[in-house]
Amino acid sequence: MMDLEVRISQVWHQEVRPLVAEAYRCYTTGSARACILLTWTAVCTDLIHKLNQLAEDGEGEAAQFVKRIDDARGRPDRDAVRTMLDVENTILDTAEKMDLVDFVQKRELERLKEDRNLAAHPSLRPLGELFTPSIEYARAHLTAAVDALLIHPPSQGRKALERFRDHVGEVAFVGSSDYLARVFFDRVKAGTRRNIVVFAAKQALLELANVGGLSAGLMADRYATCLRAFAQRDRSLVKDAIASIIGRLGQQPLEAQIRALVRLGDLDVFWDEVEDVMRTQLNDYINLIHLQDEYQPLTVEQTGVLGLVEFTSIRRALPSLESKFQGLSPGQKASVVGHRPGPYTAGYIAEILRAAPSWRTAENWAQWTILNCASYLSAEQLGEILAAWAENHECRTAAALPELAVKFFALVPAPLRNDPAWQSFLRAVRELEEPESQFRYVELENAMSSSAA
Repeated sequence: MMDLEVRISQVWHQEVRPLVAEAYRCYTTGSARACILLTWTAVCTDLIHKLNQLAEDGEGEAAQFVKRIDDARGRPDRDAVRTMLDVENTILDTAEKMDLVDFVQKRELERLKEDRNLAAHPSLRPLGELFTPSIEYARAHLTAAVDALLIHPPSQGRKALERFRDHVGEVAFVGSSDYLARVFFDRVKAGTRRNIVVFAAKQALLELANVGGLSAGLMADRYATCLRAFAQRDRSLVKDAIASIIGRLGQQPLEAQIRALVRLGDLDVFWDEVEDVMRTQLNDYINLIHLQDEYQPLTVEQTGVLGLVEFTSIRRALPSLESKFQGLSPGQKASVVGHRPGPYTAGYIAEILRAAPSWRTAENWAQWTILNCASYLSAEQLGEILAAWAENHECRTAAALPELAVKFFALVPAPLRNDPAWQSFLRAVRELEEPESQFRYVELENAMSSSAA
């Protein structure tokens, strides 16, 4: 068992830690009654801080409880004192309701509260006898409070899964990785955390949820977003959850398997669990993609699958993927690059721009590729893109391209803004365009000058 003094140093809130340390000093000096009083004070202070945290995260019941405290603090009168007494009397019930403690832990803390009352009000005993707890009895209370509550962050239990499910089903779901991980991973108990991850994996792979008119596919996409957020905290937990579900995915129709692959293919812990039989099926599907001509647009499913070419591990596992992508026409490639931008697909942008056959096409292809891939570019790729841009008259003189060049310059990584390729681009354009031409990219030159200043 970890030494009590070590556990006290791990108390979650920095303002509670000194109270617990003082309670421990009372224990070590033999002041049992003072130890019990301070331990209960630490418990109340800790729970108020944790309920404040939950209220800030949008938990309605916690917000109502915190508002009562704030109102009382704003008017220090007799009514405020009664309010705070009521807060103290109900704080354990609220903590259990918010899953900060379970019913066993609540019972332990209720014993602490009862003994605190006896320690603070000795006249409560029959015949006026003083309550004289033993020092080991005080240690037991301090240990129970530390282990059950004080060393833990504001983590919640069984109701967290319901809140997670409701949050993902909201129409206004945003999918912030930081928020999802902080609220539904960091602040839930270990057992509940595993249940949440398994639930998210099941929904993302099997498309089971259909909430409030939202399609099962959209819900699965949202749960995939959650899995990515959770994987940033604990890859092995997400990997185990996927492993427990992947067998059921293999029993689904091929179309469902493909959607799952597109949805989670960028998550390495998912791809590691895909079985050989499923890989073979997916590879055969890719090999059978047939486009009648270079102008035929890709379907959503085809674009999603071919976009997986971005990932090295998937290119290796599905041999037909890279060759199928490379066989696409420039316009078809542009749609794939726009769907799944990254360092690999960015290497094809120069080829795409060089092939643009018209102004309108050049504008569309540039929008899909250049802006989406700007943050992934290497210096070599930047130089190739700008050279192709300047060389192709349809790109160079497309109406939207001068403004797009300014956006592109702002989006590339900061070191690339000083790359000599930009000056080379301006020189090439001005050699090809007349002095009175509106396509001499003056806007880009101004942006470059402002950045250098």
